[in-house]
Amino acid sequence: MKLFYCTALLTFLFSNHLHAFTSKPLAESKNTPSSISPKDTLSAWNEEERELIERMQATSKTIPLTYNEKVKYFIDKYTSANYRPYMSRLLGLSKHYFAVYEKVFKDMQIPDEVKYLSLVESSLDPHLVSRSGAVGPWQFIYTTARLYDLDMNAHIDERKDIYTATYAVSKYLKEAYDMFNDWTLALASYNCGRGAMQRALARTGPESPTFWDVAPYLPQETQNYIPKYIAMTYVLSNAAYYAIEPAETELDYTAKMVMVDKVVDLRHIAKAINMDLKQLKHYNPAYKKSVVPGSVEKPKRLFLPVTPNVNDSLLYLALNAPSSLTLEYREEEEVMVAEARKTYRVKKGETLTSIARKFGVTVQDLKAWNNLSNKSIIAGRQLVVFKPVSTTLAKNTSSRNKTSAPKSRTAYYTVKKGDSLDKIARKYDGITVRKNKKGQWPKR
Repeated sequence: MKLFYCTALLTFLFSNHLHAFTSKPLAESKNTPSSISPKDTLSAWNEEERELIERMQATSKTIPLTYNEKVKYFIDKYTSANYRPYMSRLLGLSKHYFAVYEKVFKDMQIPDEVKYLSLVESSLDPHLVSRSGAVGPWQFIYTTARLYDLDMNAHIDERKDIYTATYAVSKYLKEAYDMFNDWTLALASYNCGRGAMQRALARTGPESPTFWDVAPYLPQETQNYIPKYIAMTYVLSNAAYYAIEPAETELDYTAKMVMVDKVVDLRHIAKAINMDLKQLKHYNPAYKKSVVPGSVEKPKRLFLPVTPNVNDSLLYLALNAPSSLTLEYREEEEVMVAEARKTYRVKKGETLTSIARKFGVTVQDLKAWNNLSNKSIIAGRQLVVFKPVSTTLAKNTSSRNKTSAPKSRTAYYTVKKGDSLDKIARKYDGITVRKNKKGQWPKR
């Protein structure tokens, strides 16, 4: 009899312990088998699943990794043979991305494991564009990106900048956590929006509901979003257990970050570090052209891969005095200009492609600027277009046109006692205080 009671007590205690890592019932998902429903009793889990739950316990940090049939569905998917190449590539890419994420999250006091959310969002493809026009590794739509001060113009899309976009997502998630006081709810709100999460919470019974309580009142995509995140976090945190090896990728070099406060030609950088320009752009996907549009007012970040056979002299020139380099392989000279925002009413028969050609922009930009998807109807609609004020000077431009665009060069002047920027500017024709600060001097 004593043995019976001891056995019953141990079963009860283990069942309660296990229950902490299982969830309450969810609404049935259209994207998972109809038979999927969470199991909350000890007898429902076999020995293999109990071992898996123990590994999840060991993996879990700030954000709980709940186990249920929906999570199990995605774990099985991500560990399947079909998904192995995909997971190997993600593991390979994550070495570059996670180095940045971890630094930013530590600075912003965001749980380290949030880094896996980016894999669910974009598969670490900075050029991915969603149906709603979301772009970048964190999939920001245009309006939200503007709200979090990300630059988007003819030369740069900071939604694709790993560092800047990660700071932006950190700000969003901190605000969401302050609102919901739960990291899982904060992550879910990143998918469905804070408004949708507030409405779902208003319909939920418990005083302190979990994601699993709220899930039936959320969009179907969001119901799967957190299970995907949990499965991705668990599987890649235990990649060695599942024999998932990191694949070779285009981002295998360690990269260091430098701040650029002037216009820098990526072609010069590529030559200096002995790397193909296309590969260098993989490290710097935010730049739409072969130029880093840095300025003193708005320095830009450049990821420099640490490659063998770097020419230090060329690299110094490329970063500090690009105008002094030979232009034998330079097809055009980029002129950095301000951008004008204008609106355009779409005429009958026009398409995004024809409008993009008309204004010299990309279809992707038009979608992002106007929050369009592939299925959006644009006939008669008023679109926002950001158009450069002046254009690029081609190498074969006529000499008359070349002289109309004043060139600048770097010059040095020893400041004497009593000198000011105004006094120095007055000594030289064509120099303003603003140009003086930038070191732009006219040809004499």
